[in-house]
Amino acid sequence: MDKLNTRAVVKVLEEKCHISTSDRLLVAVSGGADSMALLHLLDENGYQLAAAHCNFQLRGVDSDADEQLVAAFCEANNIQLYKTTFDTKIYAREKKISIEMAARELRYDWFDSLVEEHHYQAVVTGHHGNDSIETFFLNLVRGTGLRGLSGISFRNGKVIRPLLDFTRTAIEAYCNSNQINYCHDVSNDDTRFIRNKIRHEIVPVLESINPAFFETMQSNLEHLKDAELMLESEVERFIATDVVDEDNKVIIPISKLENYPHYASLLFEVLRPYGFNSSVVGEVIGHLHGLSGKQFFSETHRLIKDRHNLLVLPVEEIGVQHFWLDEGENSDVLPVKVRIYIKPDNFQFSRNPQLIHLDADLVELPLLVRKWKLGDAFMPLGMSGFKKVSDFFIDEKYSLKDKEDAWLMLSGEAIVWVLGKRIDDRFKVSNRTKRILEIELI
Repeated sequence: MDKLNTRAVVKVLEEKCHISTSDRLLVAVSGGADSMALLHLLDENGYQLAAAHCNFQLRGVDSDADEQLVAAFCEANNIQLYKTTFDTKIYAREKKISIEMAARELRYDWFDSLVEEHHYQAVVTGHHGNDSIETFFLNLVRGTGLRGLSGISFRNGKVIRPLLDFTRTAIEAYCNSNQINYCHDVSNDDTRFIRNKIRHEIVPVLESINPAFFETMQSNLEHLKDAELMLESEVERFIATDVVDEDNKVIIPISKLENYPHYASLLFEVLRPYGFNSSVVGEVIGHLHGLSGKQFFSETHRLIKDRHNLLVLPVEEIGVQHFWLDEGENSDVLPVKVRIYIKPDNFQFSRNPQLIHLDADLVELPLLVRKWKLGDAFMPLGMSGFKKVSDFFIDEKYSLKDKEDAWLMLSGEAIVWVLGKRIDDRFKVSNRTKRILEIELI
């Protein structure tokens, strides 16, 4: 492995991070050896930069000491420093997430705001090769797709990581040889945390088996990254040619999916952006030919196994379930937009299922618009008997999502219209009709 020096880092910046010497950089500096070495290297090479330090208030006086160390270094080297303080525990409690996730969200949201306000080309972090290897094992233990096994990327959007080719030992040696002070976070020694257990207990055993373990893992991660890129290409092709994304609903045809030899991996990558983990995707695969209506959930989305498709929809809170409408009113601010008014005699019947005409003298205003429920029944146009709405849905081949989205319009206790589909025969216009009520779904 190359020795950590300015020339080696500049090479990585240019070839793997795609950064030029004219770019303005925001360096994330915690006070640890990796970020302090990175700041020194970039400053020594004359990059246009500023430092950004977050005090997460998690380690008491140690957190304050980190801030003071970073501030002293920046002042001594005439480097602009942005500082901020977060109440990380309160944020984590409010968001119901881990402290680690809270700290990540807080710092990257802040970095994004600095980049936008001050026009930096990239945020530079001190992640190194050991971090990438630890991430591989962490994801391996938790369960992941190929993406989680390819380590940390040199560039992800505006975030770049030019130290991934170097070891923690090389970074600390650089700090020592250049007399750079840095802080040691004692929480990194606590093996109750999985990452620390991997770092202090598992990796040393593997290094004892293979003295070139770091170089071997770096090579493995490169191969996995190449495989990931090939899989991404296949996923993009499948999404572009076979997956439909419309009206906040993603439709995945099961027959098209199964045309791929390794469709389980393909489906995982398609569903991953919607928060579905490998365990849930495995359950979905097991139910591809099961009964329709089976549902699977992530934190943000749900997946419905329909007859021939998998439907992915956002998890939505229950909204308006019913409302009243009178003649001359409309419901533009409600989930269902309906307009009701009396029509003159000289009109033509509509063939549009979104536009209906009823005998106004048979309708009791105001009309109730509500969600359907079990037991609802009506007399579909052209029939002389009643039919359950649920049976009507089956005949019309409604999916589970279609049923959930279905609305009924009622006059008193009687169903007038299954919106967008069929009116009730009892309210139709006949040769006895004197006044016509027009209702439009807009």
